Amino acid sequence: MATNANTTAGECITAFSDNGTVESSRYFHARRTVLEMLRDRGYDVPDSELTRSLAEFRSLYGRIPNAETLRISVSLRSDPSKMVLVVFMGPVDIIKKQTLKSIHDQIPDKGKLNGLLVIVQSKMTSYAKRELMESYPSKVEIFEHVLQPKYEVLTADEKQALLMKHNLEEKQLPLMLKTEAIARYHGWEKGQVVKITHTGGLIHSLVTYRCVV
Repeated sequence: MATNANTTAGECITAFSDNGTVESSRYFHARRTVLEMLRDRGYDVPDSELTRSLAEFRSLYGRIPNAETLRISVSLRSDPSKMVLVVFMGPVDIIKKQTLKSIHDQIPDKGKLNGLLVIVQSKMTSYAKRELMESYPSKVEIFEHVLQPKYEVLTADEKQALLMKHNLEEKQLPLMLKTEAIARYHGWEKGQVVKITHTGGLIHSLVTYRCVV
């Protein structure tokens, strides 16, 4: 690639799907957003957590991260005795009371917590939410990081502009099989490039591109 700028941009496009998954990207961005929020609230968040790249995140947590390994525990800068815990829940159809066992198992000493943040991908029943709020003496906050995808097929000119902008060849783009359900549903043809924009929850937007083969 000709310049550092082009290299960075090209890696940004291809890394989301070539060397990992959209799921790991979602966790990466959601976790970083939470860390930034905690630092803004006065918690002692290490710089290394905020400067970690997506590639480093995948190296540490894998291409398909286990949600339980992503939890965050940090103390308040002004009073280190006050701790906050962030727990990520994996994808389930709906979060019920019995689903909360995974959260309980991650918190050995609830009395020491100053706050609990639960990051979910699914809807939580009112009974489960009440159980969660009543089970902990500290403040409990629930955030969603569900991403809703929007699909757009690039025109031939837009496709060429994308490749030129990032100094890529078509074969370097993340791939989508023509036989995949979403491609069959829309009737996409080989060679078309689909722009996928994920929005919702903790993340404002996440854009990926895939070429149909």
